[in-house]
Amino acid sequence: ANHVMETLGAAEREAAVAEAAVRAARKRAEKFASPSQPRQRTVPTPIVVNIAPPVLAKEPSIKPTQDGFPAKGVATPRIYAPRDRALLCVYTTVAIDMLGSALTVPVMPFFVESLGGDASSLGILFSTFAIAQMAAGLWMGAASDRLGRRPILLVSLFGSAIGMLGSGLAPTYDRLLAWRFFLGSFSGTSSTANAYIADITNPSERPRLMSWIGVVASLCFMFGPGVGAGLSELDVRAPFYAGSIIGFAALGVAYFYLPPPEVIVQEEERSWHHRRRPPPPRPSLSA
Repeated sequence: ANHVMETLGAAEREAAVAEAAVRAARKRAEKFASPSQPRQRTVPTPIVVNIAPPVLAKEPSIKPTQDGFPAKGVATPRIYAPRDRALLCVYTTVAIDMLGSALTVPVMPFFVESLGGDASSLGILFSTFAIAQMAAGLWMGAASDRLGRRPILLVSLFGSAIGMLGSGLAPTYDRLLAWRFFLGSFSGTSSTANAYIADITNPSERPRLMSWIGVVASLCFMFGPGVGAGLSELDVRAPFYAGSIIGFAALGVAYFYLPPPEVIVQEEERSWHHRRRPPPPRPSLSA
């Protein structure tokens, strides 16, 4: 009997504990399910990023000096960069010089025939010019390294203009042969122009810029012979006179508008320093 009583007491105590646990669970469920007390969620504080706009330097006005370049302390827009103007002047000079030579191509056989020559005389004339032109490439390259690109370019243009004028005025075949040799001795405009371009450009862009010399020469020999053929209707010597005038025009362009490459490099460095802008400030993080 005592054992039975102890078992009943333990069962009553376990039932009381279970009932208390049920009541506690019910109270918690009522607390969360009550509409008067909605559940509050914690929202994290957002991070605000304050990025200040970059401060840009004011672009000053351009005040060119007497030599055509911007004054010191003045930034230069890219469209007026000294290097771009020099490249344009080089291409223009080569184009004018090549056009003068291309004018005489269609009339040369008839001019030689008028001086008493034949087909072999014409071949000797072209071979003499080619030999002199090859020799010119040798001495002009070495001279341009010593004396500078601009002086040799001016000498080449002047010699080409004089040689073209002398060829047009030649009274005999022998005089024409001598003048063609003289003209070929100064036909180094393209090689000197390539050296000039190499002095004012970076190695990565030299192939692209130098290739334009060949494009300019091709364009001149594409349209020049047609113009020379039209001028020959006036006189067989007219293309030579026109070529001489064009050569002097190229000489004037190079003399007045083509500065030495050292000046271009200095102007580019100065223009680059004035085009630089301060880097934008780093973003600041604030909670």
